[in-house]
Amino acid sequence: MSISQHYPCINSKNTEQTDTALLEKQYGHLVGKHPDNVTISEIKDAGHTNTPLVKIMRKKCIECCGFEISEVRKCVSTTCPLWPYRMGKNPFQSTKYKNTAEV
Repeated sequence: MSISQHYPCINSKNTEQTDTALLEKQYGHLVGKHPDNVTISEIKDAGHTNTPLVKIMRKKCIECCGFEISEVRKCVSTTCPLWPYRMGKNPFQSTKYKNTAEV
């Protein structure tokens, strides 16, 4: 199941839903509140957890590759901003590259 199917975009359907503390109406339209304007407990109550960003990026890469985990490693979309993080690690913080001088 895709992430988007599990968590459908509220803007696409049922915009009358206002039963969450994470949404507000602006000019008659339902929009997501800025994360700075909600409490951590409201975010947690909505089912979100404090997950490292590289793990979230990897989940998106797995979805993009049709949930074929082996395909994430083979990804050739090197212009995608998530490409360096697709394996669930930040290569810029890797010990492999720490001694490499940046230009």
